[in-house]
Amino acid sequence: MQISNSVLKHTGLCCTIILFTLVGTILGQPRRRTLPDSSEIEVMVDTLAANLTLSDSVKSKVNRVYFASFTELKKELGGNRDDFRAMRNIRREITEKREKDTMALLNDKQKKSFTKIIEKRHNQMRKRMKERRRQF
Repeated sequence: MQISNSVLKHTGLCCTIILFTLVGTILGQPRRRTLPDSSEIEVMVDTLAANLTLSDSVKSKVNRVYFASFTELKKELGGNRDDFRAMRNIRREITEKREKDTMALLNDKQKKSFTKIIEKRHNQMRKRMKERRRQF
């Protein structure tokens, strides 16, 4: 059985269109950011403790603040998955509370360093958002 060249070309063209459609659909989906798990939160706190030279007791308190914050965030975001603005506002409020609660545990030198860390993180986020807007 011999297949004509036009049938092969047509089949190849259809397969190419289907492939590009699937790839476009997959890549075009908004990236769903997940919340950190317990090991990732531990790494966050360990990194912060190292950068701020926290004592063990302060590190333990910061650890509780972070775990409570992400537990609250997970709970609050559960019902608002389709409302981006509501999720963004909830995330912002809980993040600000976590930063404020952490700041209350620090001495003056650590507060200055923590403020710089927060500013750096915010600047990085602004830069990422600016780059995303350019893509569209």
